[in-house]
Amino acid sequence: MDLKEELTSLFAANVPLINLVTYEEERMTRVIAEATNKAGFGVYTWDLADGFTAVREGQPPLPRKEMTTDTVLPHLAQQMPPKTVVILKDFHHAWNQKKGYITRKLRNMAPALREKNQFLVFITPMLELPAELKDDVLVVHAPLPDGLAMAALFTEQTRDLKGSQLPNPQVRGKIVSSALGLTTNQALRAFSRVYAKYEKFDEKAIDLITSVKREVVKESGALEFWPAEEGESSVGGLDLMKGWVKKRELAFSDEAQQAGVPFPHGMALIGIPGTGKSLSAKMASGLWKMPLLRLDIGAVFESLLGESEKHMRHAIMLAETVSPCILWIDEMEKAFAGSAAGGLNSGAATRVFGSFLTWMQEHQSQVFVIATANEVEALRPELMNRFDRTFFLDLPNSQERKAIFLIHLERAGVTFPERSFFRTDELVAKSKGFVGREIERVVHEAQFTAFADHNREIEMRDLLDAMAEVVPLSKSHAEIIEALRKWLTEGRAFPASSEEPPPVADDKRKLVLSKEG
Repeated sequence: MDLKEELTSLFAANVPLINLVTYEEERMTRVIAEATNKAGFGVYTWDLADGFTAVREGQPPLPRKEMTTDTVLPHLAQQMPPKTVVILKDFHHAWNQKKGYITRKLRNMAPALREKNQFLVFITPMLELPAELKDDVLVVHAPLPDGLAMAALFTEQTRDLKGSQLPNPQVRGKIVSSALGLTTNQALRAFSRVYAKYEKFDEKAIDLITSVKREVVKESGALEFWPAEEGESSVGGLDLMKGWVKKRELAFSDEAQQAGVPFPHGMALIGIPGTGKSLSAKMASGLWKMPLLRLDIGAVFESLLGESEKHMRHAIMLAETVSPCILWIDEMEKAFAGSAAGGLNSGAATRVFGSFLTWMQEHQSQVFVIATANEVEALRPELMNRFDRTFFLDLPNSQERKAIFLIHLERAGVTFPERSFFRTDELVAKSKGFVGREIERVVHEAQFTAFADHNREIEMRDLLDAMAEVVPLSKSHAEIIEALRKWLTEGRAFPASSEEPPPVADDKRKLVLSKEG
């Protein structure tokens, strides 16, 4: 949303009562002044502490005598000049103070305000509009600063710095992008912290601003910020899914947008627990160099009526502001399975589900959704149809198990495990039916064993002993895995990995090696 354009159209349409839901009073006041500049409107603010304040120089002052939320409205009804906008700050406190009088007075004032080109704009940090006013007050959820606004803010903040203290154009763009998702005041504080620590803006500023944004996003309740760190090498196998993700990366380029290439909406990852669904979301974030926002559905739902929808709307707005980004919905079956989510009433779950479906269908922002699921029985078709591709993550094949072993052995400090005394072929053979998480557990157990034995290096027997203690899911939950595989066999999902390669006989292997060298 272009807020200035939206407000300009509302003033031109004579909408007299507007509720801007935002924490950013200063930015909203500035935008309202810009939106009414050509029309020549007078703009004033009012709050309980300081009364009336003229926004533009040269405006005739309004009385500064002390008023309360219930006396300011009668005064404005009698003394407010035509073609005037009055911004009422923190007026949501008035809804519970003489509620019947306030709501009635506003409804009575609306026709006269409309006739005289007068406007009352309420700036409130949250939406608490009484039911009586929902037909009279137009609610606008103000977006956070976009890229242009953030760039202007950075320019203003750094206008007195010298050349060596300023970033080059490429780093400047990254700094501005890293600040998206912050309010004006939060961004200003982040920029000030960067200068206070480094006395210049370079690559180090990006990490500091990103850490600030991580905390801000976390405070929002429903979202958790993950920087783009994991790479393709952190995920063993899944070649078909990786290839699909790599191809979609091209859609983010300017050339693709100019060519009219549609922006991908998302992918669903379903399948056996422990096969790398969550890690794949992190991998896509690292591959595309985009931040990952994990949506906590449990935090979306609240007991109060309407709170769940508000939290979902705020989470989506934040994701769109941070875009391009990846919105990760982990275990979506618990969020959108149907009648209830975590014991919540079906009404709230249905409304949140409906708003999410509508956004998935219509949004034009560069927000790519990755949703994961372990239980698929209750996943509704109208949800699955919103994804560009659904991948099924099966038990890893032999090549994938080898890759997973090598990844975790290297993380455990084993140098070049494929060239050492580890018999990887034996590990691969004996781990048939293991998922990636179980292989990771085997390596961790071997680490503990080696550490307890005078902190020596991991040995082959440590791994084999640890493997013997694991009962893989493929055995303990064989019937569940077979039920999950129906999504693949029935054509409702695409395989994330190529089929198990055929074994290579020793004589064939020698032939291949001789041809290669």
